[in-house]
Amino acid sequence: MKLDRFTLCLEKGLLAKLDGLAAERGYPSRSQAVADFVRRAMVKKDWKAGRECAGTISVHYDPADGRPARAVETVLVRQARNVAATQAVLLKNGHVLLTAAVTGKPADLQRLADELRAIKGVTHGALSIVAPL
Repeated sequence: MKLDRFTLCLEKGLLAKLDGLAAERGYPSRSQAVADFVRRAMVKKDWKAGRECAGTISVHYDPADGRPARAVETVLVRQARNVAATQAVLLKNGHVLLTAAVTGKPADLQRLADELRAIKGVTHGALSIVAPL
């Protein structure tokens, strides 16, 4: 892989914080940590600009009450244009963690995530935009 090299100057004490953060997150080098931070910033910029993105929406619910599962399924089918795949995992406590791989405009994905989190019986939910398309 070809690399661009540059010099980076940081205010006193910030380099030690970067090293600590890089070690905490498992980056093998400062360069890889900085590159990941830059990529994440670019994804956020693309997200705010409305560029089509890929991500995941995860929701957690107790399947003992069948309503959340049916409601989640109904929403996902209605929003099928944004849903690439789903996976449901039965957790040790008997609850379900459902993750949907999604693509689309960030505002559409945010609305979809909000709609899923608003379902009665869904106890937790999160949207993560992973990459621009």
